[in-house]
Amino acid sequence: GGYRLQVICVDDHPVLLEGLVKEVQSVLPTANVSGFTKAAEAYDFAERSGCDVLFCEIALYANGGMTLAERIREQFPRANIIFATVCSEKEFAKDVLQVRASGYITKPVTRHRVEEELRNLRYPVMEGVASG
Repeated sequence: GGYRLQVICVDDHPVLLEGLVKEVQSVLPTANVSGFTKAAEAYDFAERSGCDVLFCEIALYANGGMTLAERIREQFPRANIIFATVCSEKEFAKDVLQVRASGYITKPVTRHRVEEELRNLRYPVMEGVASG
C-alpha cells in the first residue's frame, strides 16, 4: 500500500523502450513504471501523475530528451533524471550537469546498470530496490 513511485521511461525506439520498462519494473516491482516514445506524451503524463524518476534517451529527435529533462526539472525539482543513451557522456557533459542529472547509462541498458543508478539517486526515494 501507500505511495507508489512514479517512474517514467522515454525512448523513441519502441523495442528499446520496452526493454527499459521491463528492466526498471524488475528492479522496482512496486513502482508505477510508464513508457513513452514521445517526449510530449511523457511530459503530459508527468504533469498529471508526478515524476520521481525519469529514464530518458538524451538523443530524442531534435534534442527532445534534454528539453524534456529541463521541463521535468522545472516542474519537479526533486525528480531524479537518469539519461540512457548511445552517445558518450562527454558529448553531453555540459547539458547533463546543467540539468543536475542523477545518472547516466550508456546503452545497451542492463538490469545491473538500472539497479546501480536506482541505488544512487540524487534525491533518494527508495524504500526497497529489489536486488538479485
